[in-house]
Amino acid sequence: MRHLSTVDLKVEQVSGVTIVHFPQEVDAVNAAAIRERVLRLLNNGVTEMLLDLTGTRFLDSAGVHIIVRAHGRSTALRVPLSAAIPEEGTVRRVFELTGLSRLVPTTIGLPRSAGPAASRSCSTARARGRGRKPRR
Repeated sequence: MRHLSTVDLKVEQVSGVTIVHFPQEVDAVNAAAIRERVLRLLNNGVTEMLLDLTGTRFLDSAGVHIIVRAHGRSTALRVPLSAAIPEEGTVRRVFELTGLSRLVPTTIGLPRSAGPAASRSCSTARARGRGRKPRR
């Protein structure tokens, strides 16, 4: 089991936004350390936060809990919070199934102002699974 201090979270400031880059896997092993770091950043006066999950390939219920707690804290502190998720894969599906994309403003990929990756807004209809092309 990992010790809390061994989780490497890249945190950077871009145009006044604190970007927290989540690791490839977020689960019960590292969730406490990630949650602690995210909440500490919010409590220390960031003006806006983006949770970058574009490089995350696995997110379990402990990871969902981190995002819900961050949303609650950011709402209480009146700090804008958003999330960037991959276009496809498990993390995107978790956001759709749990309703996280309706709770937290979500983009597909990093916003242009936050990094080199192109992004699209994740509309509510698309996040709920509507608006997709039918499978053949």
